[in-house]
Amino acid sequence: MSKRSWQLFFGIVAAIVCIVDAVWWLSKPGTSAEEKRASRSTAPAAQVASKMPEVEKAPVGETILQGYGAANSSVQQDLALVSHVLENFALLVKGDDPLPLGANEEIAAALRGRNRMRLKFVPETSAIFNAKGQIVDRWGVPLYFHAVSHDRVEIRSAGPDKVMWTLDDVQRESDGTFLSTEGMQAPSLLEESLQHRKGGRK
Repeated sequence: MSKRSWQLFFGIVAAIVCIVDAVWWLSKPGTSAEEKRASRSTAPAAQVASKMPEVEKAPVGETILQGYGAANSSVQQDLALVSHVLENFALLVKGDDPLPLGANEEIAAALRGRNRMRLKFVPETSAIFNAKGQIVDRWGVPLYFHAVSHDRVEIRSAGPDKVMWTLDDVQRESDGTFLSTEGMQAPSLLEESLQHRKGGRK
């Protein structure tokens, strides 16, 4: 046979092999042609995905708190973030008393998982906690919480002088507004704070 004849012969054989292979694949029981094509195209991606390590999602509260204490934000924004964390926590935990009506430490513990659902809403490594587990402001001073109801809380920061109950304090009301300078040293608030401290020492 001539060289051209051999080339034609091998071309025909190759074509027959391809046809037989295609017929066998399409006639394979239990699988449609579309599924076979999809399996060929997605199998490598699935194998790669199975080898990739799972990325652990950050707790919801930590996502809300992004930017807390940042240099380009304000203490008012910080208090608003803490308030949003408490509001979302109360929605998830639900019940008649989703938020503990107690001190800073009790609220902080609830956010870290000491709640009826054992929900870790904010991780222990969050920037809002100090070494004692208290929720602190951008100056590292524990925030003061005043529960208005089972799901409404007023939050107060000691301000840049780091001393609570002075004129540079910042207090966010439960409705989202902030106290004026005149209201910063309201006798009723100071009195209530002192009574709370005395009660905690008993």
